Amino acid sequence: MQSFGMQMSQALSEIIGAIGAPDFPAVAAQAVARAIAFELATVVVHRDDAPPTLLFENLVAADGRQGVENYLNATWRLNPMLAAGRGEGVFRAGDFAMHPPDETDAAGRLVVRAPDEELGFRTLGWPPQMEEVGLHFRACGGVVELGCYRPRRPQPTCRLDDLAALREPVAAAFRRHAELTAAREVARADALSPREREIVDLLLIGCSSEAIALRLGIGRFTVKDHRKRIFRKLGIGSLAELFALQRNG
Repeated sequence: MQSFGMQMSQALSEIIGAIGAPDFPAVAAQAVARAIAFELATVVVHRDDAPPTLLFENLVAADGRQGVENYLNATWRLNPMLAAGRGEGVFRAGDFAMHPPDETDAAGRLVVRAPDEELGFRTLGWPPQMEEVGLHFRACGGVVELGCYRPRRPQPTCRLDDLAALREPVAAAFRRHAELTAAREVARADALSPREREIVDLLLIGCSSEAIALRLGIGRFTVKDHRKRIFRKLGIGSLAELFALQRNG
């Protein structure tokens, strides 16, 4: 059996390798879940000026899709972990048992009251008897809630210290992914010049600055100036990121 350190290293390797890819949220959520021996995951972004946005969920495997929709529509407001963390932290739902919400509240009407649930209730349509732990961090223009779930066991076995070791690296990866995604949108609106596109094409086939200068009949320092402008427009800092944009864009 792999040690947690090895599991964490493997998870972070998968997450970093997926930065910039369309399926990044799915890769990140499932890598975190596997590292701590959980089976299901969701990624939701909470922004001040908009309803929650779902980036990933695989609760459909446990017939939980309606529960996810009810959570996004209303019951997220009842999540005590969001209020406690103010956007930052690592949490176990079982540490936040609370009184069931008022049934007259819109969110309260979408919960099932059950004392054997971790919070004392669950969202209507959510898989029953689930253990939940979560990472909360600021990225993607709001608070990212990455929740991991599995059927409850007699005693929790996931140590929050283990999960905390993943939080900042995962948060940094989400922030970098958001930057690259935004850069693509900027690049579409602020298109590269014909000469810059020509240089990008040559970089992507492996040409050095010297080779590009010879091929285009311009100075080597002129090529480097073009590269700086290209990288600035695309919001990247290396050739590796340029290749990632080309591969996933």
